[in-house]
Amino acid sequence: MTQTPTQPSERTTSRQRRIDEQRRKIEAVHAQQRRKRLSWGAGIVVLVGLAAALVVLFFPRPVQGQMKQVTTEPASHVDEGSPISYAHRPPSSGVHYGTLPQAAEYRMYETPLNPGRWVHMLEHGAVVVLYRPDLCDSACVQQLGKFYDSAPRSTLVPVRHLAITPYQDMDHAIAVVSWGYVDEMDQFDGDRIMSDFKSKVDASTAPERGAL
Repeated sequence: MTQTPTQPSERTTSRQRRIDEQRRKIEAVHAQQRRKRLSWGAGIVVLVGLAAALVVLFFPRPVQGQMKQVTTEPASHVDEGSPISYAHRPPSSGVHYGTLPQAAEYRMYETPLNPGRWVHMLEHGAVVVLYRPDLCDSACVQQLGKFYDSAPRSTLVPVRHLAITPYQDMDHAIAVVSWGYVDEMDQFDGDRIMSDFKSKVDASTAPERGAL
């Protein structure tokens, strides 16, 4: 019996099937590799996000102080008890009483300390926190007291270079004041006040920095 030879078209079809099969295998391998790359990429994104969340959780970004610079007024000494007027409310510089601040004056007050006294403190590098009694209630005052107790002591003078006093002549509940700088707020914000304090206490902007 004579065998019928394979026709060229049949050989071509068979070869094409093998080529197509090989191509499918290659494409399957490439698809698997792409899936692995996507999986790795997604895993990396998740790990980066988790790491960022942990950084925020355990190393929170400190609240930035918001002290705003104010034009300074000429500084000069006047006799204790003399009437003084200031261009800014609240003042952060200017005329003040000539008696040197004493260590015991750096504290929290229940009755207003005369601005002529605490402006002199500012000149020496202290920070003064003012609170308006009709806008800062008893809970607010208690929080200010806790802030005072937690504020770090000065590295230049043997006191906590800070005074907290009632002060009525301003538009906000609380004002943090240093020489030539003020930050006013409508409610107690401990982190913000602490940041203000640390940024300006014993700062080089105080004309007599380092004095008590």
